[in-house]
Amino acid sequence: MADFFFKKDISQDINLLKNTNPELHQAWIDYHNSVFKDGALTKKEKELIAVAAAHITRCPYCIRGRVTTAKKSGATDEEIVEAIYVAMRFAMGAPYAYSSIAFEAYEAIEKGIPLTEGHFFKKDITHEINHFAKASGEISKHFMEFHKKVFSDGALSKKMKRGIIGLACAQLTRCPYCIRGCVKDALTFGVTKEQMAEAINVAMVMAAGACYAHTSIAMETLANINAREKTKMTSG
Repeated sequence: MADFFFKKDISQDINLLKNTNPELHQAWIDYHNSVFKDGALTKKEKELIAVAAAHITRCPYCIRGRVTTAKKSGATDEEIVEAIYVAMRFAMGAPYAYSSIAFEAYEAIEKGIPLTEGHFFKKDITHEINHFAKASGEISKHFMEFHKKVFSDGALSKKMKRGIIGLACAQLTRCPYCIRGCVKDALTFGVTKEQMAEAINVAMVMAAGACYAHTSIAMETLANINAREKTKMTSG
């Protein structure tokens, strides 16, 4: 058994996964490879989406792998760093949007309205977000400054950041408000349906990719169990 869960080389564990069910593994690889081909988005653009997505899924293997493939696909250090900052901003996005639930509940309690009445995720949360910003005081100003800097044109365009990388990250954070906002931005910047679909497919691969990489823990565990059982059988 390795001393660390996140060991550097997981190839032996991934081979066990592959060899245990080659047909399923090949279907996964075929889908993965089709997603990262040049299409409405270039392979480089998809790899930059994947870098951001890997930070959302918090998979160390995915981060290492996608930074490597992004560089091989021609991405600059500046582009990679900006993609990571987009991920950071969207990691904040769900708590920011969901502050509306907290402030809606607070107001309901103040008015004596049972929290079991009504519905979550109403379409217009402007009122609650304004209350959150006001209650945050000076912090809100710094948040908005960070927000503006993250999404300004730089090594990556505002279109790429908000309408494409942002959309993939929003899918992964499962924030309906963030997804809706990114689609609105995507249309504003001229992102096509095909580009949106490809960005979402990258997000899908990265969500599954984190599971795939972490099967190394399951496979190592299985290998150890099987080895112990084999030892028992031969010694018995």
